[in-house]
Amino acid sequence: MSTLFPRTISYKHRTAELVNGVWEFSETDGTFTGSVQPLTGKELQFLPEGRRDIGLMKVYSNTPLSVSVEGSNTPGDIVIWAGRKWEIIRELVFANDLINHYKYIAALFNDGDEDEEDQEENDGETTEGEDAEQ
Repeated sequence: MSTLFPRTISYKHRTAELVNGVWEFSETDGTFTGSVQPLTGKELQFLPEGRRDIGLMKVYSNTPLSVSVEGSNTPGDIVIWAGRKWEIIRELVFANDLINHYKYIAALFNDGDEDEEDQEENDGETTEGEDAEQ
């Protein structure tokens, strides 16, 4: 791959199936060679306003990844980068036969695991305001 500073990046390929009215997700671990970079201000302008205030990054790769499609059974792949999870939400295909590659936009992904960990850390702890009320 001829991207700037290519690295081996871990990801989880996700699939979903509707079972008895509930979405069940399955994941397969994988890696690809690519590059991760921040979005520019100009790139942010092309996203809906509700998506601009969450963590976003762009991913360049020769490997096709699944893109999240809202309202469907197509979940986006999850890229693991800098100790965080990022869901693929947009795709641009560059197939010009010069340097074929994909450019993806990924959003910070919260699968609920972080909230549970935070809750476990705070169990049994009270704040000063709570002490005063009791």
